[in-house]
Parts: sequence; structure tokens; C-alpha cells
Amino acid sequence: MESKLIARERECAMLTDCLESDRSEFVIVYGRRRVGKTFLVDQYFKMTYDFSFVGAHKSGQKVQLHNFAKAMKKYAALTSVPRYANWFEAFDALEEHLESLPAERKKVVFFDEMPWIDTQKSDFVEALENFWNGWANRRGDIVFIGSGSATSWMVDNIVENQGGLHARITANIYLRPFTLGETEEYLRRRNFKWDRYQIAQCYMFFGGIPFYLSLLKKMRASHKMLTDSALPKTQPCG
Repeated sequence: MESKLIARERECAMLTDCLESDRSEFVIVYGRRRVGKTFLVDQYFKMTYDFSFVGAHKSGQKVQLHNFAKAMKKYAALTSVPRYANWFEAFDALEEHLESLPAERKKVVFFDEMPWIDTQKSDFVEALENFWNGWANRRGDIVFIGSGSATSWMVDNIVENQGGLHARITANIYLRPFTLGETEEYLRRRNFKWDRYQIAQCYMFFGGIPFYLSLLKKMRASHKMLTDSALPKTQPCG
């Protein structure tokens, strides 16, 4: 699958360094909603993971663990969906799965929307600390990628963690919106024939958020002014 990434060279270089290093890597990817965090990781790794799991919005720990178990059934080729009483049991199962994979290569694990996983009275962060410090960090073949849009949660619980994850992050990727020049590159790659004034208008409206740019309709006329008809019917939220 050909990569559709635009203007993320620095971030891709960081991920490459993690894959080629001789140690296990704890990577976090965070930033505002719709900025392209999941898209970046999915495109870079071509949707090929040794384990991947997405947190469910406004769902309790029971649902989160069930979804994790369904993902484990898929990636470990289990015959039935297992049951986990808590996140410590879930991470124990993840360790067992990863240990069964070829030893000569890095194993890539992607946890998306981590703030949603950490529900009220959850032991998720504590179990993650135990997984990383007690197992993954002692190996040299794990690339753990955690992503989330709730920047405050990512900073408080991961980046500035004062407990078991203190100073454990090996790659910190804060994904920013496109610059004006990157927005121009995005539109050119998608065959928009707008002049720079029109592109600047577009940038002022969307703020360089890739998802909102993806909602734009292609202009048939090469020099048509940017009007409301060219914008998505749903107005972007913050």
C-alpha cells in the first residue's frame, strides 16, 4: 500500500529510528483531534501490527477489556474471545502473545485513544507501567506506540508521569496541524487548482487540520473563487 502521508517527514524519521534501534521503544503520538495521529501511524506501518487496540469512547472498563480480548483473539489467532478480570491480566496475555512471535525482529504494538481506555477506577496505567518496566523495557524488540487526543491526559499520565513511567518515553511525537505551505502541498497533491490567495483563505478557515481539508470538494474550474459551495456542509468543531 503506497503511503498517502504528506509533510510528516520528521515524524516518520523518528519512527524509523525506533524500528532500527537496538532497544525497546516507548513512543507516544498526541495532538488535537483530527490532526492525523492514527493516520500517521497506520500509514507508516501499512496497517501491519503485531497487536493493535483502540479505546472505546465513554465506555467502562468491562467494555474496554472485552474489546481488548477481541483484538487478542484476532492477533493471537485464538479460537474464542478470552476474558480478563483487569488490565494486569490483559497485559499478561499481551506479553504471552508477543513472546510467541519471531525473536529476530521488532514487535509493533499500537494502543490508540489511550485516554478513553483509562476509565474511572481503572488499573490501566498501573498495568501499563508493570508491562513496560517488568517486561518490555528489559527486552530489545518491542515498539509500543500509544496515541491520544486528550493532550492533558497524555501529558499528566505519560509524558510527565512521576511514577513507574517516569522518563520512560523514548520518542515523543506531538503532531501539529499543517503549515500554510504543507496545506498547499496537500491541495496540490489532490489536484486542486487554486491560486495562493484561495489556498490562504482555505487555511484560515480550516487551520491546517488534515481531516477537515479532506472534506473539501474538488473544484472543477481551475480558477473558481473559494466559496461556501466548496466547503464541507458540516462546519468543523474545535
